[in-house]
Amino acid sequence: MMIEKHISSLLYRYQCVIVPEFGAFLTEIRSARFDEKSRTFFPPQKTISFNANIKHNDGLLANHIAQTTQTTYDKIVYDLLIEVEKWNKSLQTNKALFLENIGELTLNSENNLEFIPSNNPNYLATSFGLSSVIAKNIERIDVVAPEPKVISLPTKRRTKHHVMRYAAVFAVCAGLGSIIVDNEFNSRIEKETVSIEKKVQEKVQDEIQKATFFIDTPVSPITLTVKEKAEVKHPYHIVAGAFKSEENAQKAIQQLKTKGFSNATYLSKNKYGLYPVLYGSYTDMAKAQEVMKSIHKKVNSDAWILIQ
Repeated sequence: MMIEKHISSLLYRYQCVIVPEFGAFLTEIRSARFDEKSRTFFPPQKTISFNANIKHNDGLLANHIAQTTQTTYDKIVYDLLIEVEKWNKSLQTNKALFLENIGELTLNSENNLEFIPSNNPNYLATSFGLSSVIAKNIERIDVVAPEPKVISLPTKRRTKHHVMRYAAVFAVCAGLGSIIVDNEFNSRIEKETVSIEKKVQEKVQDEIQKATFFIDTPVSPITLTVKEKAEVKHPYHIVAGAFKSEENAQKAIQQLKTKGFSNATYLSKNKYGLYPVLYGSYTDMAKAQEVMKSIHKKVNSDAWILIQ
């Protein structure tokens, strides 16, 4: 049984995939970034981590494999336990376990698991098709301007064109004079136009004021219909466990409420035939993660976040 290919498939859709009696693979969204040393732009991605303390079977992985392989749920749970035994033997023998497209697990000197995630693939669906881009260095080239060339003009026969040069200068001056006169005339016309427009605008404003404050016939009031504010959705759920029967789910909710979780509830039956029981639901991921960390420390280290 190739468990890693099923784990890899679930990591695209879920933030937590638990391998019973072994540990949980968790994902966290990382924003796009730029590595100055390698001068590389990386797209947004899901980073993978491993938590050996989360071992409780939540049914997600087993139900997925059962539906994919058309096998019974109990048979898959049994096969998962056998596969986990093989993983543990591999770790004890080779001190390492490689899971394709997920990462590598190793045992350190203190016999604790260490996880090195794989860089590929990117499990963030919205970044599908995006790859890293290396920025090329910009080469600056100093351009030296060529030295100006000195052109010598002939000095002979200057008297023949002397009169023509004065005539050309006189024509240019006359043209400039006419342009200056035209500009002064246009400027005066523009100022007078602005003055007239200002007076007309003042007259219009005066008429508007009269129309505003001296209305003989009152206008009937306008009734506006305001829609009620849409219900705020809480898509981030902290899951305490999942049960096959609705009766057991209700019992679990009562137990959570006695422990102080007044917002405890459960979701409708999912496609795996289970009723997820929740500590509570929240509007944003940051708040849900904050509450989940508190639950991990005080109540249940197996709690995880479901986005729905």
